[in-house]
Amino acid sequence: MTNSWTDLENARWFLVAGSNAAENHPIAMKYLMRAQEKGAKIIVVDPRFTRTASKADLFAQIRPGSDIAYLNAITNYILSNNLYNKDYVVNFTNALCKINPAFAFSEGLFSGFDPAKGTYAPDTWGYVLDDAGQPVKAGSLEEPGTVFSLLKDHYRRYTLETASAISGIPPDMIRQIAEIIAKSGVGTIMYALGMTQHTTATQGIRCYAIIQLLLGNMGVAGGGVNALRGEPNVQGSTDLSNLSTTLPGYIPTPLDVDTDTKVYGVKYGAAARKHLISLLKAWYGAKATAENDYAYQYQP
Repeated sequence: MTNSWTDLENARWFLVAGSNAAENHPIAMKYLMRAQEKGAKIIVVDPRFTRTASKADLFAQIRPGSDIAYLNAITNYILSNNLYNKDYVVNFTNALCKINPAFAFSEGLFSGFDPAKGTYAPDTWGYVLDDAGQPVKAGSLEEPGTVFSLLKDHYRRYTLETASAISGIPPDMIRQIAEIIAKSGVGTIMYALGMTQHTTATQGIRCYAIIQLLLGNMGVAGGGVNALRGEPNVQGSTDLSNLSTTLPGYIPTPLDVDTDTKVYGVKYGAAARKHLISLLKAWYGAKATAENDYAYQYQP
């Protein structure tokens, strides 16, 4: 979650997908209803007409697993009609960064695909770097080779009609959803397992992030992308380390084979190692030093 439950009351619109919040997430639904009483619009996208859908201002019935199609059409609509928040996109996203000229997309495949292995080598997917190793930024969003220009070109194929043919949602309804979320002010996207338990789940949730970043709805009251998880034990257990498999803040718990922080970092990643060391310093203060591996050996 990027926002708190109480903050949902500040949203001007909600896109609820893959969730029957009224029955499965009643605490979240309470704040949706409070916001609706203040004029917020509730959009529900679901294969079923649920109790949540019965409270929606707009219900879009979708073919299961086809969310990416209509979400990409919304992204294309926002981009092609200049409905994005330009100041936010320029100052708070990587939109101006230049991408490796060797990057390409053709026949449904990105550059670096190995047909024999069925895997990608992402060598061509990175930024163009300057002498200091920092990403090179363009002077404008429309300059060729930027993240923004490549994004715009990629999503151009997702017309309202194409998305409708895939998702089953009528073209005018997809347009209506895009108009509501782009023109009604700050809003939030909420999802649950109906979105996440698909083979394309990661890409689907990433679509949410792209839309919210284009609209400038990240890091603001009433905005964000919020997962409807178990209330409250699932979210709380992963945040606060109530489970044996994680330390506070989603840091993996070391195992016996993770003999020191370097081995730990190789296994779980450099970012996890940095967070672990920060946690150890918080626990042991000045006694956690590089010489004693930040008191790592005190971990059970």
